[in-house]
Amino acid sequence: MWSVYQDIVYSGLDPANTLSQRKKIIRFNQFIFLTLCGTLLSVVSYFTLSLYISALVNLSAGYIFILAFHLNSKKRFELARIIAIVNLNLYLIVMNYMEGLRAGEYLLYFPYFLVMTLVIDVKRNFTELKFVYLITIISVLICLNLSPFENYYQVRIAGMFTRLYSSNLAISLTLTTFFSYFIFRVNRDHEEAILKEKHFVDTIYNTSLDGVLIMDSESRKIIGCNNRACELLHIKNKKEIEGTAIEDWFTSEHIKLFKTIELNLSTEQAKDWQGELALTSAERTFFAFVNIVPFLDFGKRFLKISILDISEIKTAQFELMKAKQKAEVASQAKSRFLSNMSHELRTPLNGIIGTSNLLLQEDYLPDQKSHLDILKYSSEHMMMLINEILDFGKIEVGKLQLGEHPVDLKKFLEKINLQFSAQAHAKNLGFKMEYDSLDIEVMTDETRLNQVFSNLLSNAIKFTHYGEITVVAKKIFSTSQKATIQFMVKDTGIGIPSNKQQEIFESFTQADVDTTRKYGGTGLGLSITKKLVNLFHGELQVESEEGRGSTFHFTLKLAINENRKRYINEERVKHLSLFPGIKVLVAEDNAINMSIARRFLQKWGIEVKEAYNGKEAVELFSQHTFDLILIDLEMPEMDGITALGEIKKINAAVPAIAFTAAVYDNIRADLLSKGFMEFVPKPFRPEDLHSKISMLLSAKSNII
Repeated sequence: MWSVYQDIVYSGLDPANTLSQRKKIIRFNQFIFLTLCGTLLSVVSYFTLSLYISALVNLSAGYIFILAFHLNSKKRFELARIIAIVNLNLYLIVMNYMEGLRAGEYLLYFPYFLVMTLVIDVKRNFTELKFVYLITIISVLICLNLSPFENYYQVRIAGMFTRLYSSNLAISLTLTTFFSYFIFRVNRDHEEAILKEKHFVDTIYNTSLDGVLIMDSESRKIIGCNNRACELLHIKNKKEIEGTAIEDWFTSEHIKLFKTIELNLSTEQAKDWQGELALTSAERTFFAFVNIVPFLDFGKRFLKISILDISEIKTAQFELMKAKQKAEVASQAKSRFLSNMSHELRTPLNGIIGTSNLLLQEDYLPDQKSHLDILKYSSEHMMMLINEILDFGKIEVGKLQLGEHPVDLKKFLEKINLQFSAQAHAKNLGFKMEYDSLDIEVMTDETRLNQVFSNLLSNAIKFTHYGEITVVAKKIFSTSQKATIQFMVKDTGIGIPSNKQQEIFESFTQADVDTTRKYGGTGLGLSITKKLVNLFHGELQVESEEGRGSTFHFTLKLAINENRKRYINEERVKHLSLFPGIKVLVAEDNAINMSIARRFLQKWGIEVKEAYNGKEAVELFSQHTFDLILIDLEMPEMDGITALGEIKKINAAVPAIAFTAAVYDNIRADLLSKGFMEFVPKPFRPEDLHSKISMLLSAKSNII
């Protein structure tokens, strides 16, 4: 029976229903269940008493209640409720008329009034409840005015009215008692839920790290606070602060500030206010982060004042500031010391180095040669150590700034080759330079970049006893503004153990004690090199295997010098063949590049039309006939690839050359896939451009 009851009561529920919707559905199903139970008992009773018309009316009403239950299970809740309410009122009107008022059927209106508060949510649907009550009152008035006092259609047994009245009175009292108890239970559950929610909110309120004061804006009195506020203000009980004026707890400066804040908040110039204040309690002054938020409750304006004690944070900030000042003073003292010591040490060292060089140039005894070499090496080595320490000191205090000057990367690497190849060959080591497509001029600090390579190559030569050293420079990607270059220094030396590969970049650290004892050095070289690479916005990394050599590599993004002078071999250009009668469309947004391209094309007898963006190029191509087009990839309004796509719609067979400063992997295959037949990298060589134009025109004439 309990299982059947649950199936009926929980019918029509959906996981998507809210809690209030679930309650409404369950209560309606309970109402239908109880009504059907009552109807079933009434039918049995009426058949026993031979009141067949009353039994038939009850059966009809029961069928309509079942229909309402079915609609409710199909999630047509509103229609089901309307049918149930109308059916119940009609049932009572008909039953009162059929049996007469003396039978007491109207007594069932009393439990009916109560049950409506269960079916309809009073809190959320009070208007609906009033409407249902109005319908019910109208039904009661109809019953009392239209129903006869006694009706003898069915009643044939003596004392039947008395028995019916007693029965209806008993049913009415039972249902009224049951529904009253049920309403009491529901209200008690609501009250317990409200108390639990209030307890939960109070727990959060009183365990907050913020001290909270609630102030009435009109009376300017504190009407509430939490436990943390009592702790901050050093009071034992909330009653000591509740009901007191705000002026009793804050200074006059704070009161002025609060008045200004209240004025701004009341005029809605700001939604809230927050800031730091120094507050004074009964025992101490403390720093606090204060947040003031206005809110309305029953039409009255209140302010919530939240106070967060930040005294410890302020103390830590003060201590940190003192430590920073001490560190700055110590750093300045260190810098002055290094500067003074470098001057004091460099003066005698310059004398020693100069004297040793003079002695080596003059006549000396053969036995003295080794002593003079030691003297020169030791003095130069000491000068190098001083320079390393000074550079390290500058980097540590952030005073080392990189310059920006035009640097020809190809010539720079050639200088590196000249500088270190002799040293490598002196140790019978091979020395190789590997680079390609580096005929570019970048803006960088040549001195510091040279220092990076000097440190890396000096280490490579020092720690390599056989094999070779290789310097690799590879252009990974480039545009007309920037070039991404990867640099590598490879050796076949002693290598670095895997557990030491990060330590070698730390200050005054080498791979192990034996290395320091055998090879010497301060352990600053790689540390300085890593910091210098960081200043270039790169990251120095190492890949090494003990006994099999090391590879140090880093990648830099360097700005390309846009004002680089381009030197052209006029003698070679003079003897290039002409292209009479050929028309070429050149699309290039840079005026200087356009001028250079135009100059050479016209020298070769080519008629040139100029476009300074992709959109102009498409318009010109649609108006004229061209034998070939030369398009820059990077242009405003419409880039070269998009422009070529539009041009191919007009003439799919026209040869196209990409005129670009970009360099990336598989550039040729990529451009061919986009419709270009060739590409010329910028800065271009005239003979290269001439060769590709000649090749494309020859291919076009062969096809024709």
